Amino acid sequence: MMTLAMGNINEQLKIVDVEYEGKFKLKLLEMGIYKDVIVEVIKNDIPGPLIVDVKGSRWIIGRSQAQKIRVEEKWKK
Repeated sequence: MMTLAMGNINEQLKIVDVEYEGKFKLKLLEMGIYKDVIVEVIKNDIPGPLIVDVKGSRWIIGRSQAQKIRVEEKWKK
């Protein structure tokens, strides 16, 4: 299993689990980031935040938050 923070550019990943509770989990739900959703990594520069595409919307996610979002690899463009 890998985390969102480990994703490569142009990689599409399926959300498996979000290891958050409370307000931040609610924020992720509002962003459309929840179990079984496919996200595409647009930018993943280390160090720094990630930019991901979720259902046509781009979101910036901090690296520490991305490390708590478990994903599985789907395919690469």
